[in-house]
Amino acid sequence: MATSKFFTVEVKPDMIKGDVSAVIGNQTPNATDAPFTTDDILFDWHAFDVPRGTVSLDSAQVFMHGEDGGAQGDKDFTFIFAKTLSGVAPGTLGTVNAAQTACFELPLHFLGALKIEATSAMSNGLAFGTAYNSGWGGANATKPPVIMTPEVISGTNVGYDKIYVAGFAGGALDFSTGVKPTAQAATSTDTIAVDGQDPRKCFQIGDTIYTNTDDTALGTIKSMGANEIVLNANLAAQVEDNEEIVNANPMTIKFGFSQ
Repeated sequence: MATSKFFTVEVKPDMIKGDVSAVIGNQTPNATDAPFTTDDILFDWHAFDVPRGTVSLDSAQVFMHGEDGGAQGDKDFTFIFAKTLSGVAPGTLGTVNAAQTACFELPLHFLGALKIEATSAMSNGLAFGTAYNSGWGGANATKPPVIMTPEVISGTNVGYDKIYVAGFAGGALDFSTGVKPTAQAATSTDTIAVDGQDPRKCFQIGDTIYTNTDDTALGTIKSMGANEIVLNANLAAQVEDNEEIVNANPMTIKFGFSQ
C-alpha cells in the first residue's frame, strides 16, 4: 500500500507590488484607510513549487494582521489556484483592492478554489491579528481536499511543478497599521524610529514595508522594538515624520498538502 507524503508550503503574498495605494491613502499626518470590500482582489498571483505530479490540498491555515495592530474583521475570503499553460503563467487579475478586470484566460489555467468562511476565524485570545482554518465554520466553506495537477516541468527546481494562488476578499478587510516615523529618516540609515502602534503588532521579521506616500519599498525588516524598526539594509527611500508605514505581507498562509 502506498504511503501518503505530507508537506506544507508557506506563502506570504505581496499585496502592494509597487502600488501602495492598494492598501492605504497618501494623506499625512492621518492617512486615509483603504479597506478591501466584497469581491476585491486581495492579492494577485503568487507562485510556489510543489513536488512533481498531482497533489492534494488538505488544509489552509491563515494568520492575518488586522487594522492598527488589532484583530482582523471576521470576513470570508477565497483562494484561486492556477497553473502555467505551455510554460506561460496566468495573466494579472487586475488591480489589487478592486474587482477583477483581466485574466480572461483563467479557465484554461484554473486548478481549483478554496473558500474560507468568516466563522472559521479563531480570534479568541489573539490580540494582534486573526487566525483562520479551512474546512469548517460555515455551510459555504470549502471542505478539502482540493486535488490539483500542475503543468509538468513548470517548477523553479528540478522535480517540482509550479502552482499560482490569488486571493479575493469576501468583506471589509483593513491593513492599515498606525505605525509612524517620529522624524525624517534618510537613505543613509537602516533604522526608523516610530510611534503610534507598536510595530511588533503589525509586522514580522522579513516583511517588506512601504510608507503610505511612496511606491518604493523601504526594504525588509531585520528586527524591531516597541519604538524602532531596523531593516536588513539602508532605507531604499527617505521617510518623513508622520507618514504611515504599511506592510506588503500582512497574510501568512500555510497550505497543507499530501501526495
